Amino acid sequence: MIKHTIFAVLLGLVIFGVYITTYVGAFRGVKISEGEAPPFLLLGKEHVGPYHKIVADIQEVEAWAKAHGVDCSQSFGLYLNDPRNTEEERLRSWGGCWISTPQITGLPEDFKIQTWGSAYFVKAVFDGSPGIGPMKVYPRVEDYMNEKQMKRLPGTLEVYVIHPGNEMTTTYYFPVEKPLHP
Repeated sequence: MIKHTIFAVLLGLVIFGVYITTYVGAFRGVKISEGEAPPFLLLGKEHVGPYHKIVADIQEVEAWAKAHGVDCSQSFGLYLNDPRNTEEERLRSWGGCWISTPQITGLPEDFKIQTWGSAYFVKAVFDGSPGIGPMKVYPRVEDYMNEKQMKRLPGTLEVYVIHPGNEMTTTYYFPVEKPLHP
């Protein structure tokens, strides 16, 4: 009887583990391309500290945008430091909404509108949770850039879009020096 119970519990844990990894997109591919991108107009708030704690700042900007009729169908996290070379509590990032117009008034004091980009990018698209991006997307993009001998520039922009049914697409923009010969 105990063997059957242990087996049932272990089987349940395996099924749950497979479900969770499927749900977050662990088995989904990453589409990588490169090219020019127009500047991104961003409404956001600065965050200093661990990158995974930026979610509250993004949600605060999204809530303000919704309450003031500002389209925030695409939110973002702009990560300015390499976490391999920067202490976690000193990591700088910026989170909020990708907007289409700079004519927004009455911003809270800690919100800003800025333009970022207008460079050559390696772009990665992943239909899964951004929580596994550092383990799934970043290594693949680094391999791509190394293979093409690209020099990465500071910053990474992650743009988040939630689809009906809570499916999510994250598009990653990694600025690189434009190659002399594509």
